[in-house]
Amino acid sequence: MRRSRITGTALVGAGLVAFGGAAFAAGPVGTVSPPKVKAGQSVHLTLAGCSKPREGGRAEGPSVETIDLTLKETGTLVGTARIAPGTQPGVAHIYLACASDPDAVATVDVTVVG
Repeated sequence: MRRSRITGTALVGAGLVAFGGAAFAAGPVGTVSPPKVKAGQSVHLTLAGCSKPREGGRAEGPSVETIDLTLKETGTLVGTARIAPGTQPGVAHIYLACASDPDAVATVDVTVVG
């Protein structure tokens, strides 16, 4: 079992940023593609804005296993996560963080359809 580098405090902070809007958005920015999937399908994740992108990053969430994000030539971190087969339809949150800034968490949402 891998140990997460995204701290509980950071996840609470991510929730506050999600509800607080752009006033707090000064850290990394994540994206997910496609935005709608079925349980068992994969999504492509990107994370930009890390202070030291060469150190990589991590993504995790209740509906995905923890994955490492790796650096691409553009300076963006990328990875692919599989939505767990038993995930119920609805919105699934995925949390992304830079290894260099583990307390600055970007949250992306993917809609799981039936």
